[in-house]
Amino acid sequence: MKIVVFAPHPDDEIFGCGGSILKWLEEGHDVHLIYVTDNRALIEWGIKENQLLEECAQKYMDLSKDEIAEIALKEAEKVSKAFGFEKDNVYYFKIHDQDAENNIELGIELASDIIANTERIVIPSDHNNHNDHQATHTMAKEAAKAVSLNNAEFYVYALYNVLKAPKEKQIKIKVAEYQDRIYELMKGYKTQLCLKDTRMGWKTFKRRRSERFGVFNFDDMDKYENF
Repeated sequence: MKIVVFAPHPDDEIFGCGGSILKWLEEGHDVHLIYVTDNRALIEWGIKENQLLEECAQKYMDLSKDEIAEIALKEAEKVSKAFGFEKDNVYYFKIHDQDAENNIELGIELASDIIANTERIVIPSDHNNHNDHQATHTMAKEAAKAVSLNNAEFYVYALYNVLKAPKEKQIKIKVAEYQDRIYELMKGYKTQLCLKDTRMGWKTFKRRRSERFGVFNFDDMDKYENF
């Protein structure tokens, strides 16, 4: 099965569905990963929102946004390799962090060729409280419409919000056996671990027993709160 995972930022693939990705790769599926943005605003946002662990972030404080983006994307490259992704199955849209909502058409264009013949698309939920997450959701759905993926299934994951979907539209994937691996994978995102909430969330990976998705089909689009 061809599966395409959309990550709004490097590390969202781990928080949203890291254990499931490991399971799908282990099962031999053809898994692809799209990083939509480049995390360039991480330090600026961390300061603004009082989220920055300054001792951790000290070596990044005087860097330009371009330099931070370069580091973040190199981290993503290493983490995706550690996951077990084929190099040609990882894509970097390099849209500026915090600006995905202004680049939705570009995202649709870039995604359309990648998702051709995809059987499962994995995306963050709709009505998300982060603009980049919301924009990624829109890009993926609109790209699916553009290439007429009428028979694809859509796995919707929650990021920092509650997934709202009818019980008959939900699925839980057991990932307890991957707890240690996703915890170790997250260590590769040194920049992201300079944020307080990210570091707190990282600690929960050791207790992650399952990952929950809303599962929808093409005709379900825009009929549910999270899809």
